[in-house]
Amino acid sequence: MHFIGLALGLGAATVLDLLVLRFLIRGKITQDHWKVFKFGSKVVNWGLILLWATGLGFLTYYGAFDPAKLGNEKIWAKMTIVLILTINGGFIHSVILPRVKKQIGRSIMEGLPSSHRSVFVVSGAISAVSWYVPMMLGALPQLNFSVPMGTILLAYATLLGSAILFAHALLFVVPTGRTEDASEEDVVLSAKFA
Repeated sequence: MHFIGLALGLGAATVLDLLVLRFLIRGKITQDHWKVFKFGSKVVNWGLILLWATGLGFLTYYGAFDPAKLGNEKIWAKMTIVLILTINGGFIHSVILPRVKKQIGRSIMEGLPSSHRSVFVVSGAISAVSWYVPMMLGALPQLNFSVPMGTILLAYATLLGSAILFAHALLFVVPTGRTEDASEEDVVLSAKFA
């Protein structure tokens, strides 16, 4: 179940990040596109809920039957990153998604002040990095009991900082006022996911 939660959240978050990138580059957001964003965000939520439920289940199991595993600092680093992911997810649902809905009929960044565009890309960078790093940590048992939590979180912060810088660089490269209509193929593809 833990892997299913990760797969659901990571997969849907990746699709949503790619959609945002696509609309950052070109195209207007349509009602059908908004439905894809809304559905994808629900899948991400359920993935995150499953991740928390099973992760806390593992901690409870370790506490009861294998307390030595609670000394693995990698587990606590993953929990910290998933907490950051959860806070960011709450922000996305309360601030970003309502703003995306208001952009229907326009490009995703059209008419937004630079501070709002910055918030969009920072939140997206946090989402992308914070889904992939726990997956990578889970795939690297060599880090168990050997790498301190601080080192893992420093590597995470470095990746996150790099992603935020890259995302901001995109803001300078991609024109924000472009509102080219989405192709008929884009609308049909988006409708299939709604």
